[in-house]
Amino acid sequence: MDHTYQCACCGETNEVFLERAAGDRQQLVEDCAVCCRPMVITARWNDELEAFELDVYQEDRD
Repeated sequence: MDHTYQCACCGETNEVFLERAAGDRQQLVEDCAVCCRPMVITARWNDELEAFELDVYQEDRD
């Protein structure tokens, strides 16, 4: 399933592909397609919404 997220650095919209079979909680690092900064994406499955909820932050934040 494709999911969109907003880059925590430049604000641009990006897409990430997540599979439910990989687990109800996933964490990955993806580079923004526009500014190329690494984003840490934590995905948690929400049974009520039947979709992943994403938490995104810049990898090198203090």
